[in-house]
Amino acid sequence: MGFTNPINKTMGILLSFTGFEGSPEELKNALRSGRVAARELPLLQLIEQALAQVADLDLPERGALLPILAELLERKLRAILRVDAAEVEEEEDGEELVGLLVELDEAVRFLLERASVRSSVLPVPAASLPRDSRLAKPSLTSLRRHAARFVRHPLGLPLQERFGVAEAWRWLQKKLRTARRLWFSRLGLKRWAERTVVFMALLEATKNGEVTLKQKKRFADLQIEYLGENED
Repeated sequence: MGFTNPINKTMGILLSFTGFEGSPEELKNALRSGRVAARELPLLQLIEQALAQVADLDLPERGALLPILAELLERKLRAILRVDAAEVEEEEDGEELVGLLVELDEAVRFLLERASVRSSVLPVPAASLPRDSRLAKPSLTSLRRHAARFVRHPLGLPLQERFGVAEAWRWLQKKLRTARRLWFSRLGLKRWAERTVVFMALLEATKNGEVTLKQKKRFADLQIEYLGENED
């Protein structure tokens, strides 16, 4: 089954391969239910489909997708070049890639909805940037190296789809049992999604009397004090 349905302004990313056609979220559910096996996923084909559809988007804020696109591009170039073969076999997990595609799909849908709301605003075309004709055409190896600079590094947290409020509190509680007091800004949370989930866990813990939060002034850093027992 070939891919024939390009993305449009009313839908997100559509993936298609033999035995499956649907959104990244539907593919994730198919993996969980066992209807599709992770080892049977055509990883390179899925990456190429996602990148091609995002390239067709008419979104002035497409740069907001840069970290996810860079990660997909780095995976694609690594697969094409077949570099670090042992590392690819060990790390290139199908479920992890589908989770990345789900994240991209959610971001695309959000930008499409926001673009629809702002469609009444008069668009201003972006200025064209001159390209130095003396620059040589980059190789695949150099492209992969540059794309890798934008790939988000893991923080030791579970995958996004498995990182809920309960998991965030268990992760944070383990730190607090040792340190007792921590600053929110020093928890190592780089992504807004992780910050939001951990903050929700803190609010729940505060309500249950497990921590207290102190702030010197509005918008200042939060000091977290643990009221529970120490780590044995």
